[in-house]
Amino acid sequence: MGEQHKINKPPHVLLFPFPAQGHINPLVQFGKRLLSKGVKTTLVTTIYILNSTLPHNNNTTSIEIKAISDGFDEGGFASADTESYLKTFKEVGSKSLADLIKNLQSEGTTIDAIIYDSFITWALEVAIEFGIDGASFFTQACAVNSIYYHVHKGLISLPPDSTVSVPGLPPLERWETPSFVHNYGPYPGWSQIVFSQFVNIGSLQILSINSRNRWVLLCYFLYLQIEELNGIKFIK
Repeated sequence: MGEQHKINKPPHVLLFPFPAQGHINPLVQFGKRLLSKGVKTTLVTTIYILNSTLPHNNNTTSIEIKAISDGFDEGGFASADTESYLKTFKEVGSKSLADLIKNLQSEGTTIDAIIYDSFITWALEVAIEFGIDGASFFTQACAVNSIYYHVHKGLISLPPDSTVSVPGLPPLERWETPSFVHNYGPYPGWSQIVFSQFVNIGSLQILSINSRNRWVLLCYFLYLQIEELNGIKFIK
């Protein structure tokens, strides 16, 4: 009977976005798709975001929400300089996330995977600690992340050349690249995080060694198909 209950129990995943609106929304939408497939979904956010942003947002009402501390419960990342916030978020957030997992497990709640924002690479370390599968979710456009990846691998220099070539994209002028690439100096903290978000998936060798990093999820348009009917164009 116990085995039958375990088999019938729906899978449960934690969604862990970086605590900023532009990162939360894609993961919330993805969470809704998981719910529609029968996957139990829990959104993990910071105490500040839960108290300041989510109460005014009805888009998450169907997803269970849990909060952890990032070390800046009163003001979020806007209350600290970038380097201090990212350092504290890793130190405090990793412990707070681990405590949340322990509490859920003590209540009998199983966690099958943690789908973490690619900005929060240390979340995979917490997942591995508890024997939970991890998935890195890239919330930004695939083309943008492709450029960041080529910087990360040293295939695009900083500052970039006058023309930048990336497979799958047309040649780009320097100013057409993301601001963290063509004007990386003013924001060293954010530049570092966007270029280092690939450390968990840098090669097949890393994936084979770090077998808990099971999936990589991307946001992209496979194609935009334009059809014309009676002189009216439709994009689907």
